[in-house]
Amino acid sequence: VKKAYGYPDVLNLISDELWKRMDQDITCIATAGYGGLSPATVISSKHGLNMTLVRDEPKKHGRVGWIDGYVPKIQDRIAIVDDVFTTGSSLKKIIEVLKPTGAETLGCYVVVKRGEGDLQVPLTHILTLEELL
Repeated sequence: VKKAYGYPDVLNLISDELWKRMDQDITCIATAGYGGLSPATVISSKHGLNMTLVRDEPKKHGRVGWIDGYVPKIQDRIAIVDDVFTTGSSLKKIIEVLKPTGAETLGCYVVVKRGEGDLQVPLTHILTLEELL
């Protein structure tokens, strides 16, 4: 999936397809790592949404913490973006990091669903692994 991000027309198509599946009441896009960064940035920019970047590990210098970019507030409604869902561990981590903000996570949105797992919020995908292959 990340290879597809190198082509602006494909990245825009992926981002538009994720956006179509999102609750239109969102106020914030969140992501972590490289997988969701490109489509999250496109969606944030196109639709004027704040973007939250969740670190893999908390920063130990400066403003110590897990979050870079916009820090969600209690009134925010968040959509989490990633490239691939396998077990859900990375999405669960983002959800847990965002909980103390008091913001509501409305769902997780991925390009490809290749595995099964339980999340505390709805999971929406564009393609399954079988459809991709």
